[in-house]
Amino acid sequence: MGINKGFLLKKVGNEYMIIPTNNNKVLMNKIFNINEVGADIYKSLENGLSINETIDELLKEYDIDKETLTNDVLEFVEELRKRGIYSD
Repeated sequence: MGINKGFLLKKVGNEYMIIPTNNNKVLMNKIFNINEVGADIYKSLENGLSINETIDELLKEYDIDKETLTNDVLEFVEELRKRGIYSD
């Protein structure tokens, strides 16, 4: 499935935010601040990549071992699920 409708990724300064919208209105109390790695994960999922494909792409970008990256991505995706941003 991927990123659910009604969410926008925005960069403000050096920070990234996932902004939920409802009927074209921003829900300020539900904004989720994330870092650059989180933004890269979000973008990959938004572009239709699977979680495993996202991990493979991030391994090309970041100097980190696969086990650590996999755990970090799965933890982040779980947080996206809890917030209603991502669905399998």
